[in-house]
Amino acid sequence: MNLGIDADELASCVACGLCLPHCPTFRVTGEEARSPRGRIALMRRVQTDGAPVDDDVLDALDTCVGCRGCETACPSGVPYGHLLEAARETIATSVRPVPWWQRLAYRVLGYHRLLLAGSSVLAVAQRLRLVPSRRLGLPGRLPVRRAPLRASGDDVWLFTGCVMDAWQRPVHAATRRVLEATGTTVRPTGGAAPCCGALHVHAGLGDDARALARRTMAALAGD
Repeated sequence: MNLGIDADELASCVACGLCLPHCPTFRVTGEEARSPRGRIALMRRVQTDGAPVDDDVLDALDTCVGCRGCETACPSGVPYGHLLEAARETIATSVRPVPWWQRLAYRVLGYHRLLLAGSSVLAVAQRLRLVPSRRLGLPGRLPVRRAPLRASGDDVWLFTGCVMDAWQRPVHAATRRVLEATGTTVRPTGGAAPCCGALHVHAGLGDDARALARRTMAALAGD
């Protein structure tokens, strides 16, 4: 099966193993299939040797957190991120479509006010113990309200994003204070650039991710 991976990029890994100490999933599991070179070997088997995209391949790719720590450690400059994203997009398109409810959740990320409102409702439900926060992987205490992020000028953009702005806006406020302490004025993006599309890339929704990326770039006027 063609995973849509560039053949030269796929062949650039020489399996030297220098990436292994930098891969969090390999450090936790010790399993070769959950290391960068192990995942690349599985991609090569699928694309070059015609191996099936079975549960082992899906599990290996699903468990990668996409941190790209392996890229900075690789002496051969293997573009692991490109390989992973291409494989995930092909799989989401041809092998295992993303469930409708996940697609709906990802779509909400592009609508900033809806995301903020939904997060506030979820925060109230969390306080009433109506949602299993730990099982859903939610932070300990979601904010019901958020202090506004005001612009102080146009020296730099502060990209606030989607979930980060809804759940961890104090981090943005701290970033703004640090920038302003250097004499730099700041303009938060807010709803003008609601989502960069990174979560969509991780899910294999390449078209949606590219659309959000173009929307973000168009919203950030200037140099």
